Amino acid sequence: MRKKATHTGDEAEVNITPLLDIVFILLIFFIVTATFLREKGIDIRTPEDNPPQDENTIPPPALLLAVQEDGFVRVNNVRVIDPGSVKPVVQEFIAREPEGVVLVSAAPTSESGVAVEVLDQAQSGCGGCAVQLALQKDNQ
Repeated sequence: MRKKATHTGDEAEVNITPLLDIVFILLIFFIVTATFLREKGIDIRTPEDNPPQDENTIPPPALLLAVQEDGFVRVNNVRVIDPGSVKPVVQEFIAREPEGVVLVSAAPTSESGVAVEVLDQAQSGCGGCAVQLALQKDNQ
């Protein structure tokens, strides 16, 4: 009878060094070619961020856009418009008052999408002027 030769030292080993090299090369490739975008969001400033103002300064003229619960926008508490027509109103205000600011005030129960649409329309209508967002106080 012949004995079967059992060689435990001759087992095949898998060399993973080339695999790791390829993984690291791909990782470096994707890191180098990735583009990182910085998107502009809504700028929120709390009252603590504002420096104290001198009592003798005159505030700039303001346009108040109040978003109501029903989705319409009240302009300076005088007239009511729909959210899609805010841009021309802001453009007309900025043409009259170049140093003016636009205040967007949203009701607590109004839809956030309407407030964001009004804010976007105001920012696109005024160009580089200041647009501030505020929340109306609940009257209950």
